Amino acid sequence: MEFRLSADSVSDWLRYIKNAGEPLNWLAPYENNLLTVLQQGLNRERQFRQSYELLTCVFPYFALSLSHTEKWSLLLRDALLMAQDIKDNDLQVKVFRWMGEVYLKVGQHESARTAFSTALERAEAGQIDDMKVAVYTGLFKLQWFDLKQTLTKTLVQQALEAARLIDDRALQADLFVALAPAYSQMMETETALGYGQTAFAYWKSVDNHSGVGRSAYTLAAIYMHIGQIQDNMRFLNHALIYLEIARDALTHTDDKWQYPLLAYEQASIYFQLEDFEAAASWYQQSLGEAERMTSPQYVVIAQHGLGLAQARLEDYASARHNLYSALNHWDGFKNSYEKASVLAGLADLELRANDYGLAKDYIDEGLQCVEEIQDQKRREFMRQQFQDIVDRFIP
Repeated sequence: MEFRLSADSVSDWLRYIKNAGEPLNWLAPYENNLLTVLQQGLNRERQFRQSYELLTCVFPYFALSLSHTEKWSLLLRDALLMAQDIKDNDLQVKVFRWMGEVYLKVGQHESARTAFSTALERAEAGQIDDMKVAVYTGLFKLQWFDLKQTLTKTLVQQALEAARLIDDRALQADLFVALAPAYSQMMETETALGYGQTAFAYWKSVDNHSGVGRSAYTLAAIYMHIGQIQDNMRFLNHALIYLEIARDALTHTDDKWQYPLLAYEQASIYFQLEDFEAAASWYQQSLGEAERMTSPQYVVIAQHGLGLAQARLEDYASARHNLYSALNHWDGFKNSYEKASVLAGLADLELRANDYGLAKDYIDEGLQCVEEIQDQKRREFMRQQFQDIVDRFIP
């Protein structure tokens, strides 16, 4: 399909997109054309509003699904400057929301929190309920990696109240997908499953492959987590079922950002089954995908898992390299829980390598990190991990 770019090309593109509907993968060959058209239109007041409408149509596909984040995020700055010039608060809220998503995707958590907080403040001032839901969703996704953004009952209630005021069920489902892993990390797994299953049922009912894939992956990760904390292998069967559903659904999309996560979850299942060679192979695949996407948070979880698997395979040099890298990443993210988890892995590794002095140092440092974990359930869980290591190796 050939498109003619004219003086009214923004209108043409909007018409093409609205007539074609979802999915937007047919747009991929025209990315550079769209970038040029939008860069011009967003800097011309007469064309700005239509250009911004076009940007909101295509930005999630190119910047988030395909992970072409860097060049598309430049357009957000152009949009914000013009929205500020014409004093349009609603548009500024939307731009700050997308900026938060971009910063989150590239691992700039402080900037993400600032953008989301600014968007939420302005959305509340303008009573823009749909944007409040979208921004709360971003904040809950941020909480998974950055523990400075604490998930509180007040914050959840505010988000759910805003969600009840809108008719956009897709936006509500996105909120539930973000809430589910956050609750799982706080050991409130029944609540986590409830949100995940509600979102999955909605996306299934509208036959949305991307939504089905994202919510099914979330459910797989929650069941995997339940299996770990309860030391019960039967939950792995549920995780495998949902992982297969996620993998099948996402083959019908261009959501490349999910590839490292799918590989990571497959690796984690093999790790729980104590097939450490298969686990290491899948963690390596996850790491490769994450590095290609320049996604720091996916890199760190893959390094963390790969280091643990390599330790079990007695490849201690490689394990140390990956666990040290993960430790530095989690330290940079100021995530005490994950940092303590890596230190537990290093302690376990050195005990297997018969270096009891170094292992004790890691145990002592890890227990100090444990005391910095704010959530009581997570703190007690991690404290027990260190006690288990001591009980296994030290008479």
